[in-house]
Amino acid sequence: MWRWVGVGLLAAVPGLGWAGPADHLAHQPARACPGLRLDFKVAGPGVWWVPAQRGEADAANRGLVSNLLLVRSGSAGQARLWALGSGPSPALGAALACQAQQRLGLALTRVISPWARPELVLGVAGVQRVQPGARHVAHAAVADAMAAQCPHCVDRLAQRLGAAAADLGADPIRLPTLRLQGEHGRLGPFLWWRLPRAEGRWVTVWRLRSQPLWLAPGLLTEGSPPDGRDADLVLLLASLQQLAVLAQHDGAAARWLGEQGGWMGASAPLDHAAYWLALKTALGSAIERGDQEAAAAPPLPAGPGWSADWAGHPWHGFNWQRAWRQLEPELLAPPPPR
Repeated sequence: MWRWVGVGLLAAVPGLGWAGPADHLAHQPARACPGLRLDFKVAGPGVWWVPAQRGEADAANRGLVSNLLLVRSGSAGQARLWALGSGPSPALGAALACQAQQRLGLALTRVISPWARPELVLGVAGVQRVQPGARHVAHAAVADAMAAQCPHCVDRLAQRLGAAAADLGADPIRLPTLRLQGEHGRLGPFLWWRLPRAEGRWVTVWRLRSQPLWLAPGLLTEGSPPDGRDADLVLLLASLQQLAVLAQHDGAAARWLGEQGGWMGASAPLDHAAYWLALKTALGSAIERGDQEAAAAPPLPAGPGWSADWAGHPWHGFNWQRAWRQLEPELLAPPPPR
């Protein structure tokens, strides 16, 4: 396992209600940097969050639909800037590295790909164009998935981006050169864990060593139904329950950032698990009634972390259809012989 050991710079940036010198710096205009102007929001001491747009990648949002997290480590004169995620294209990755240097005064030297989602990992080529020494890190399982999936997903992403597909360039894929091994470990200012999203599909979850801030892309989403496409409901539930256990020592102080939306409180993993359990219960009732799979997904009773109006969200419909295909054989199977 590759390791870099760093100490979070506790005096760098207050956030989430705090204010400090770097908070002012992060809002200065980036006139010299081409591409989409990014919003660097202070998330904690030495931590910045680049918010994702809601929904699917398109020409208007240029594919920035996965949250990015920047973290400073090291002492003055030896500081490093880490990125969890690099964005959906080399063009956005270059904008990220350029604007971080100009507006935060830090060179982006380490880029981590948390899971094999193109909107989160295709910015590395652009980062390395601006900062040639930047190293690209991922878990070996994520790196293998990127090698297998990225050539196909780039074509699909280009179709979604439409007029903005030129952001991808001719050669957007950069595979990680440094690979993490095992189920959990420590890397620079982070602790990390590998969790399954589906059979053979993995995500990595990250916690700052210096403060109870967590990033869980592919598992959590704030303010809308989670995106369960390509996920296995049973494994997803198990991963969410494990997340809650991992964060027990943080108690109410834990804060979670998911794929989209803002920061969530300590109950986020169990709130998401409750959504999937409620969907599973409603699905069982629908199958018992003889409802058709093609029927619209019904609303769920309002619960912790979600509201009944999620019924009209397309991701709720996708979740319903995917869960139906996974669970119908189990629910309709004859009872085992006694």
